[in-house]
Amino acid sequence: MVIFGLWFLSGINLDPAKSGTTDQLWNYLTAVGGVGVLAIAAAAAAAWAGAVVTVVSQAVMAVLVCIVVLSGVEVQSHQDQWCRDIPSAVGCKDHGSARP
Repeated sequence: MVIFGLWFLSGINLDPAKSGTTDQLWNYLTAVGGVGVLAIAAAAAAAWAGAVVTVVSQAVMAVLVCIVVLSGVEVQSHQDQWCRDIPSAVGCKDHGSARP
């Protein structure tokens, strides 16, 4: 729900005639990281209660979230570097703007 809210607040535009810009992943990665923290907290609570299956499932979820966050950081860092090197590249803020 948080990720959908972030997407909605970023200014969704469903008009195919308008040219849109891509959203940066940093805010979304923060939200996903929050889900990972909740998975770790759930695993810790389940371990304290002795629920082995829940501990394992939440630990797997935390690992998957960690993989997604680290992959997203790598992709966004690559995109940021690309936009620093070539500001007029597709997906960059300056794409399509007239530069003096």
